[in-house]
Amino acid sequence: MSDERSDETELELKKRLGIESWRNLSKDKFMTFVSDLPNMDKEVALKVIGQFPDFKNLVMDTFKQVQEQATQGMRFNHKSQKKVHKAFKQYRKILSRELERDDLSSEDRFKILELLKDAIDAEALKDKDNKEFLLKIVGMLATGVVALVGVAFAVLGGKTSFGRDGGA
Repeated sequence: MSDERSDETELELKKRLGIESWRNLSKDKFMTFVSDLPNMDKEVALKVIGQFPDFKNLVMDTFKQVQEQATQGMRFNHKSQKKVHKAFKQYRKILSRELERDDLSSEDRFKILELLKDAIDAEALKDKDNKEFLLKIVGMLATGVVALVGVAFAVLGGKTSFGRDGGA
């Protein structure tokens, strides 16, 4: 009876992942599988992992893919930030030139100074948001690494093939 329940759980998991065989599990679907591991029966998880052709390489390849995606996101973010700062710099330059005009009233100068202050505040806020975004990416990457390694160790009882068998 326990075997039937385990088979049923494995079949349900395959159906949820949209696969027919564990040997054809894509890297994307592997991440979904990993996130489901803590909710799985240990016997089912071990049975499934035993069907992977090379569990160690699948974990490492998945990690590399997540790392590359994070790197690409950070590169795109960096380019975007440069454009934003350039636009703010141009805007501040325009406002500074306006302040140099001799025909401005005190009220007009005050309005331009307010616009300049608002631009500086907006740029500082954008910079703060950017730093929070970068921290989230790093946090997600770290969480992914911890999840992949932790789940592999938990499911396999610390007997993964990540290192060489040293007997200790």
